Amino acid sequence: MPRRPVDVDRTAALARTVVARLAPEELPAFEMLSAPYLTGVDTATDGGRLEFGVLDAVATVTPVVTLVCATVTGALLRGAEGELEQLGGRATRGLFGALRRRPAPPPPAEFSRERLARVRTMASARATALGAEPALAAAIADAVVAALVLDPEPDR
Repeated sequence: MPRRPVDVDRTAALARTVVARLAPEELPAFEMLSAPYLTGVDTATDGGRLEFGVLDAVATVTPVVTLVCATVTGALLRGAEGELEQLGGRATRGLFGALRRRPAPPPPAEFSRERLARVRTMASARATALGAEPALAAAIADAVVAALVLDPEPDR
């Protein structure tokens, strides 16, 4: 299932925040460097490593950060959808009926220590799978968690 535009917006905002922390010199080129990874990337089936050796050809973190953030954003959104499904029949129908009547902004995300630890582990594993060195993978994971804690709903 392709990602919805809100997923792309949230992924881009989270990735931009992480890149600003880790490699602010890449911000002027962020749109160009991240665009290929924000469109048409299926984070569940892309097979791990970057297909065309971006890490070897260009010394930028933006592509890896963007793919890591896509994985994290997708997992967090799937988690929220799962929580809604657990509400059950009438409550869910009432919730979706209310959402159809008037759009309301989502409540700010709050993350438990356990959830943040899972996000960090996921982000580190994804960065490593993409070919990042362990120190860079850890830095990316730390920056993703910091971005979520400091601004759980980044501007889109």
